[in-house]
Amino acid sequence: MDASRPPKRARQACEQCRRKKSRCPGERPACSYCQRLGQTCEYAGDEEPDYTRKMEQRVEGIEGKLEALIECFSNRNPPLTPSPTTTFQPRQQYPVGIANTPLMQHSSVAQGALQLFKTYCNFQPLPLFNCQYFPASGEGRDEELLLAMRALGLRFSGNGIADPETRRQIKEWAERSRCMVMTRVMEGSVELSTLQTLCILTFIDYTSGHTMRSGANLRLATYILQNLKFGSAELANLENERDERQLLRWSIHMLGNLTGEPSPRLTFGNKKDLGVAVCAIQLSEVWGLAQSYAASPVTADSPPPWAPQSDYSRITFRHTEYESVTPLKYRLHETRLDELTGPDLQQRRDFWGHCLFFQMVFHAIPCLLNHPLLLSARLRNFRYTMPQSFLRHSYEQITLHAGWILHFIELLEAKGYEVSDPTLGQCAVIVATIYLQHSFVEDLFFREKAQSGYAKCLSFLQRMALRWPNIERQVENLRQLRSSISAGDVQNSQQTWSVNVHLLRDILISAPPKQTATDFLGPGLAMESALHTESCTPDPEFGLIGSAGISGHKTVARNLVTYYPPEQVLQPTPPDMSALLGEPGGLTGAPDNAFLQAQDYGRFIDNWLDLPTYS
Repeated sequence: MDASRPPKRARQACEQCRRKKSRCPGERPACSYCQRLGQTCEYAGDEEPDYTRKMEQRVEGIEGKLEALIECFSNRNPPLTPSPTTTFQPRQQYPVGIANTPLMQHSSVAQGALQLFKTYCNFQPLPLFNCQYFPASGEGRDEELLLAMRALGLRFSGNGIADPETRRQIKEWAERSRCMVMTRVMEGSVELSTLQTLCILTFIDYTSGHTMRSGANLRLATYILQNLKFGSAELANLENERDERQLLRWSIHMLGNLTGEPSPRLTFGNKKDLGVAVCAIQLSEVWGLAQSYAASPVTADSPPPWAPQSDYSRITFRHTEYESVTPLKYRLHETRLDELTGPDLQQRRDFWGHCLFFQMVFHAIPCLLNHPLLLSARLRNFRYTMPQSFLRHSYEQITLHAGWILHFIELLEAKGYEVSDPTLGQCAVIVATIYLQHSFVEDLFFREKAQSGYAKCLSFLQRMALRWPNIERQVENLRQLRSSISAGDVQNSQQTWSVNVHLLRDILISAPPKQTATDFLGPGLAMESALHTESCTPDPEFGLIGSAGISGHKTVARNLVTYYPPEQVLQPTPPDMSALLGEPGGLTGAPDNAFLQAQDYGRFIDNWLDLPTYS
C-alpha cells in the first residue's frame, strides 16, 4: 500500500475536527489529532442507538397514520386505526411504477398522453402553462402533475373514453395523482406543482360528475393560494406570461366560474388589450352568473325579469358591459374565422380555443337567460302584467343567439376542427333544448329548421362525448328528453305536448348523476347530501312545448302574441341603414358583418346628427 496516499476520511468526525473542518482519524474514544493538541475529544450521538430506536418508532407511527388516511380516500379497504408503534405494509396500488399496466408497458404512450394535453387541453380553457416553454418531455415536473396531465390528455387518443382500457387508465392515473397530492398536504410539502395538479384534478372530477370532490379540490387550492404572496392580483396579458404562479392564479379564478364556485368579480375598468385569454376569463364570470341563475330557486317575492334589481337584468347588464370592454379585434368580423382552414386553427389551438370560448359562450348566455323553462318560473306571478315587448325580446334573443351557435357548429364541422373545451359542449346542449322545443311548432318551415338544428347539435355533442363523461351524460339526457315528449289533447286546433321538466332542468344546469354523493361520502352521510334529488315527474305548468319561445306557456296570457306581422319572416331583417352609415350594405344578415366596427358607429352618429330638423 502506498504510504503517500492520505488516510481515508473517518465515517464520523469528532466535534473538534468537525468544527475546524479538519480530516479526523476517527479513533475512539479520542482521536490522535485531539490527543496531539491536548484537547478534549467528543463524538456526537453517543446515545444514538436509543435515540434512533425512538425515532424509528415515531416514523413508523406516522407512516401508519398516512397509510390509513390513504386507504380511507381510496375507499378500497375499511379504515384502519393505527397506533404509534404499528408497522404497515405499503399498498400495492400506491406508489407504483407507471409501466405496471398493459397500456403503459411502453413509455411512448405516457409521452403521447402528455403531448395530447399540450395540444388539446392547455389554454382550452385553463391557461396553466406557457405554450412556448411547455416541456414536452415533462422533465423537471413532479410525478403527481405528470400523472394528472396524462390522465386529462389521454381522453383525446383514438376513441377516447369509449375505449374501456383508456377509461381505466385515466381513472388509475387520476387516483394515483390524487393520493400523491393528499400525501404532500399531510406531510406539509405542498409546492406549485401541487396546486397545478389540484386544478387539473378539479377539471377531471367535475367533468366526470364528481362535483363534491372537484369542489373540495378547488377550495383547497383556493385556500392555499390565499395564504401565499405570489402572482399579481392584477390582470395582465397571459399569452406571453412565463410565470406559472401568475398563470395558476387566473386558472383557479376561471375554474371557479366554470364549475359553480364563482370567484370575486374582476374590474372592467382597464380598457387596455390584455389578450384573448383575459377576455375569456372575464366572460367566464358572466357564464358563472348565468349558471347560478339557472340553478337558483324562484321565490314568491322574486321580482319580474324586467325589473332592474332582478337577476335577469343584472346578468344582462354584465353581459352587455363585457361586450363593451372587449377589443374589436377579437370579434367575429375581425378574426376572419370563416376564411381560415382547419390546419390554420389546429396550429394555434391555444389562441383559437379562447376565441371560440368567447364567441360561443357569449351567445349561449342569452339563450340560457331567456330559456322558456327558466323564464316560466319567473313569470308565474306576472301572467297578466307581463309586457308584450319583453316576450318579443325574449323570443328574438333565443332565436338570434341560438342561430349563431349553430353557425359556429356548422363552421367548425366543415373545417374538421375538434372542439376540446367541454364548456362549449354545454353551450350546444342549451341550444339543443331550444331547438327541441321548436321542433313541435305548427309552422312547417320553422319546425323543419328546428329539427335540423337539433340534429346538428346532437351530432356535434356525440363527437365531444368521446372525450368528456359529462357530455356523454348530456347526450343520453337529451335522448331521454326527446322520448319524454308526449302528445296531449287537441285544443283549438293546436296540439299540446308534455315534457319531463325535471330532466330538462337537470340538463340546463348540467346536474351531476345521482350517485355522486356515494362516490365521495360514506353511507352515513350520503343520504343527507344536498345533491340528492327526487324522482322526475312532468310539471303541468309546462304543458305546451311546441311553441315559439315562452309564448305557449301557461303562465302567459293567451292574448299575448310574440310573432311578427304576417308579411315578415320569423327572424326580422334589420332595417336598411346604408343612408345613415354612408355606404351600401352597412348592416347585413351575413355572419361576418354581424358586428359594426368602431368607425361605423361613429359615422352613424355623425350622419344622424346631420339629418335636417323640422320645426
